[in-house]
Amino acid sequence: MGAWPAPFKRLHQSKRHAPNPLHTAEVTTLAPPALDIPDVDPKYAAPVVIIGGGPAGLATALMMARRGFTNIKVYERLAEPPAPDDLSVWGDFEQASERLYMIGLNGRGQAVLRSLGVLDRIAAQSSKVLGRMDWRPETPPDGAKQQRYTNRTYTTLCIQRGRLASCLLQEIREKYSHVVDVEFDVGCRAASWGPDSEGQEVCKVVLERQAGSSSSSVAASWVEESPFVIGADGAGSSLRSAMEAASPQLRVKRYEDKNQLVYRTIPLFWPKHMADTRPSDLNYSARTKSGINMDCLPTKEGPLIGVVLYKPGTPAIQKLKTKEDARAFFQETFPMFMPGLREIDLERFAQKGDSNLPVFTYTGPVLHHGNSACLVGDTIHTVKPYFGQGVNSAFEDIKVLEQALEETGDDFNKAVPRYSTLRAKDAEALVVLSESLDGGFLTFVGPLILDSMLHRMLPWLFSPNIIASLQNEKWQFSQIRQRKKVDRALQVALLAAIAAVVVKVLSVVVMWASRLIGKLWAGA
Repeated sequence: MGAWPAPFKRLHQSKRHAPNPLHTAEVTTLAPPALDIPDVDPKYAAPVVIIGGGPAGLATALMMARRGFTNIKVYERLAEPPAPDDLSVWGDFEQASERLYMIGLNGRGQAVLRSLGVLDRIAAQSSKVLGRMDWRPETPPDGAKQQRYTNRTYTTLCIQRGRLASCLLQEIREKYSHVVDVEFDVGCRAASWGPDSEGQEVCKVVLERQAGSSSSSVAASWVEESPFVIGADGAGSSLRSAMEAASPQLRVKRYEDKNQLVYRTIPLFWPKHMADTRPSDLNYSARTKSGINMDCLPTKEGPLIGVVLYKPGTPAIQKLKTKEDARAFFQETFPMFMPGLREIDLERFAQKGDSNLPVFTYTGPVLHHGNSACLVGDTIHTVKPYFGQGVNSAFEDIKVLEQALEETGDDFNKAVPRYSTLRAKDAEALVVLSESLDGGFLTFVGPLILDSMLHRMLPWLFSPNIIASLQNEKWQFSQIRQRKKVDRALQVALLAAIAAVVVKVLSVVVMWASRLIGKLWAGA
């Protein structure tokens, strides 16, 4: 369903109420606009509130607008991102660190963005990754070989996270501004549930605009009532906290971080004479014996963004104070990347603080509360970014939410619980699978090698390794989890059978040897 035409804009204004008088911030009240209301199904004019204006929240707003909803409000606590084609920001890597955070869009994410009609806009601001180049600890700087992807159904697109959000925002403002209103510098402080004046369940969200924001010089808070609130406000979601406190069913599983890592970013500019040996369409990766690793993804403008991963408190990183220190560190640890590093970036790297990776969490066994609120994105499944599924799985959440709306005729009361039924198991499975890989050789490298080897030998019996399976957009995460359980059982049976054969062979050899020795002794 396409967007409603301009005459239908602002058909129904959501209610704003003054919060508790104990709050000291200024309270804003909006009155409904005086408009002639055409004969439209009221459910499409009902206010829809989305908490979080990152990629997941904006994609959700885009999906709702395309379904014909006409009163969609998006609230994002951070400032508005620059335009996606603003090269003074996205092409200038002297900006703040968040401008350097790269993500990869795989087949899962691209399929959803294509269905929302926004993939071409995003692809125009993205780089393409067609292969990789890896350095192992023993590989010399000039010894790594290119590996080109040949068996994928998609081409990975890489883009800065903020730039991705900006592309979605641009799509909304160009095509759906009459039905979607996006406000930045506004965060959710709390939420509660109760009936409205007509006895219908609504979610009451306490919103707050910080003083000194781009849209206001004073702080303000208000309560927004809506029969449908969607939480897309990340791993630290305030809406999820309120839902967890109010619901006897919704719980958040928070894993202990047994492999805690932090990171710093640095841009790389390959010299022109290295174009043949350092192509701009590769993912570069280097592993070291010290446990300090580096991955680099290309940007649309050409330079790469490098991410250096390490344990908190790593002495080699903590002692960096000057650009000379940083130069010596990269020369010793990552000499293969030295030709692409600028002096100014080495200095900034030395002066940066550590950035934290998220901790594995998932929400379940339900993803909603009542019939008026549900969660998408990192609020229901938080994984570490090097598994490549964060934003891609968030976009899949939106596809599943749309499926629930389609199945229930866009009835919020039915769609909200239906969404939980369709998605909760996959959210849990994604996190359980990813967390199981987050470790050293025994939990990550070993299983990947074993899975890959057995799949090559017996593809009709064993599935691809977990990383390859997660990247297959045709498989649901819960299906992958069940299949891997079967694989592990088959692997145990196979290894047990091999061990039994080996024991049998050894016992025969020992028996034969003992008889031979006995005969020799008897003959002597």
